Amino acid sequence: MASPKMCNPDLDNPAETKYQVRQIYKRKPANIEMASRELAPIFGLGSGFLAQQRAQTLFTHPAFRESFAEFQCNYLKGQWDLPVGSFVRVHELAHKVRRNPIWVDEQLPDCTEWDVTHFYTRFALRTWHGIKESKLALAGWLKDVEICPAIHVLVFALVYLQLETMRDCKKEAPIRDRIHHFVESWKADK
Repeated sequence: MASPKMCNPDLDNPAETKYQVRQIYKRKPANIEMASRELAPIFGLGSGFLAQQRAQTLFTHPAFRESFAEFQCNYLKGQWDLPVGSFVRVHELAHKVRRNPIWVDEQLPDCTEWDVTHFYTRFALRTWHGIKESKLALAGWLKDVEICPAIHVLVFALVYLQLETMRDCKKEAPIRDRIHHFVESWKADK
């Protein structure tokens, strides 16, 4: 039996994992505690109350919250129809740039030419580095994890949170903007 702090996500089928995260999002869990219960197996933490608690600590860790605030401000910008990141692309970029300090520095580098993969990579590396450097016990299960499982966990946590945040942005948008978006989407499908 694995250690209770073990993080062993399934890295072999990211498309299925993204589908599972989208299904959790579509079920509209009432709060992050309920979502954490469903996300814990995806994070490789197993199921049950302790797994839920460990998953929940990720969302409450200051490094996660700070990185998400940066992501929200610089990528989402109140929009509700942006693409979510691809684990495979983020994973590849993370391996290429992980030793470059701009990806974990507190100050965001020039990101005018970035796409979703860059923002996801910045989020994942910055969050993982922040958790590893933190003296807090929160999300301690992610401190000693290798880069591949850490990126997996952080990408899919961000996918879920991005979808939830975009749903909230859509609710707050003026009706005129929502109708315009619907019409443009409909035209694009034709």
